[in-house]
Amino acid sequence: MMRRPPLVGLVLLVILAMAGCSGLPTTSSVHAGGAIDNHAPPTVGNIEYPGPAAGMSQKDIVGGFLDATAGTNQNYERAREYLTAAAGRSWVPRTVVVTSGSRDLMASGSNTVTATADSDASLDAQAHLTEEPDGATTTADFRLTKVNGEWRISKLPADFGLWMSVDQFKRIYQPQEVYYAAATGHTLVPDTQWYTQTGLVSSLAAAVMRGAPSWMDGMTFPPLPKGSELTGSSVSIDNDGVASVNVSEEVLSATPDQRTALWASMLATLGQVSEVRRVVVLVGGARLQAPGLPENPTTPSDFGYTAVSGNPAQLVGRTSQTQLQWMDAGDSGVDLRNKNHSRDHPTLPEINHNWYRLAISGDGQQVAAIDGADAVLGRWVDGHLSRIAGFGTDLVAPSFSTTRAASGDSVNELWVAGRSTSKDGGDSSAYGTLWVVDAELPVADAQPQPVDASWLRDKHITAIRLSPDGERIALAVTVKGGAAQVYVAGVVRDKKGHAQSLTKPLRVAPSLSGVQDVGWIDYLTLAVLCRDQGTGTVEPVSVPIGGLSSSMGETPGGTHLVATGAGASSLYVETDADTVLTRVGASWQKVPGVMAMIASGT
Repeated sequence: MMRRPPLVGLVLLVILAMAGCSGLPTTSSVHAGGAIDNHAPPTVGNIEYPGPAAGMSQKDIVGGFLDATAGTNQNYERAREYLTAAAGRSWVPRTVVVTSGSRDLMASGSNTVTATADSDASLDAQAHLTEEPDGATTTADFRLTKVNGEWRISKLPADFGLWMSVDQFKRIYQPQEVYYAAATGHTLVPDTQWYTQTGLVSSLAAAVMRGAPSWMDGMTFPPLPKGSELTGSSVSIDNDGVASVNVSEEVLSATPDQRTALWASMLATLGQVSEVRRVVVLVGGARLQAPGLPENPTTPSDFGYTAVSGNPAQLVGRTSQTQLQWMDAGDSGVDLRNKNHSRDHPTLPEINHNWYRLAISGDGQQVAAIDGADAVLGRWVDGHLSRIAGFGTDLVAPSFSTTRAASGDSVNELWVAGRSTSKDGGDSSAYGTLWVVDAELPVADAQPQPVDASWLRDKHITAIRLSPDGERIALAVTVKGGAAQVYVAGVVRDKKGHAQSLTKPLRVAPSLSGVQDVGWIDYLTLAVLCRDQGTGTVEPVSVPIGGLSSSMGETPGGTHLVATGAGASSLYVETDADTVLTRVGASWQKVPGVMAMIASGT
């Protein structure tokens, strides 16, 4: 079995226009000017669970408490009625376990009830959602005592938060994008975090101040100086839609570049909320100064920053063993062939039938491929082929990327992965390695350079794909024993924008098995092609980073996928019958006239 089915559609990563959310507050306050934190979004009803009734058993008390934690009252007064006064004061819920199926409650003779449930995901105190592997369970022990003749919970597990079913979680929480500045290139990279429908703006501002998650360390700017935080308990918004974000004096010790990045991150993150028209960052009532600070900045571009967003790639079809042709989805449905479209693009070279796993640069001037022995990287530059061999074996499909250096210049790279054939510290055994080729250098000088990622050395890399912004990479690997895993890591670059290493990775979709390929559906969502080892069924799975996976339907014989970055409707799957499938509605249909597909710049 590839994955469990209950969470289909939980994460669409659509930021609703009303977008009112926060984390797990225990108190709330209002600042002058009409803090958005007090707005009650109309999409969520005021659902309250019943309090304890007279004569309830120990198991009924625990079950009622767990139900009441899913209420919409953010102070959880109803849930606290099941606790003793002391337990109610000490319980500060900061995490969520997303459960499925029914709970099992077992009472023991020590006035303890043990609750067990299947665990599909967990939300941590920093609002990051992590999907759990198949078969994961969560268990909690509750100690009870009698108060005025009625059972109440007197002791909860340390750091116990909330338990919610999938439906409850979907009703209360929504995904939001928090933007952090890349260390080079003036790019803002999104991180998905989940918040409830109270106090959205304050929660998002606090998330920006908190800094990027650990898997982005090295890719993004270093954290703000220690002690940097919001002052006050909420962000106020005046009648003109100006959100005033008051930050502590420690921010004044940040570098000029950090202060500029903070402004840009706040604008990109808070600007998603419909009530926010403009953002002002204040220290002690005065605007936080930063280089080039405009009078009334409204977008990240006012600081030279660009927030990562969709950048759909152009398609190229392999129409025969040797011929490549530019394609155009346009209004032609699944028939993408359009000879007139080719006139607007560079001429594509003929490709010998021994080359496969093709990639094409964003400008169409370069083509890369792997030979049939998976040991040679071929590069066609202006139609001329050069071969690069001797650096690795078991090479996977290459991936082009383009990002910006701090100077504003484009950095164009070609990535490939496989097993290194060189020695390292006296160990001559092969291990998983990534290489990057500077695509701007003359062909004779452009040799694969290893990228530092020591965590890959005991893994066999089966697929890689750079994100549309070139700041992140998705990897499919197998580990000892043959288990498949999918990771996302940030790309750490030098001052000129050249890739040097990868960050500590984030594992995603641990329930997936039989992983064959990865791609980027959009700038926040992966597509992962999986084959069920038991049935042989092949299906692409949508995997939002920081969300929960969902099947996209069967693609019989699928071997390789191609994603343009333009969404799920622009995803293609190559099959073992030399055909290409594309998603039309809820089904997959054959694309006529092509045996393989390539998305330029990916």
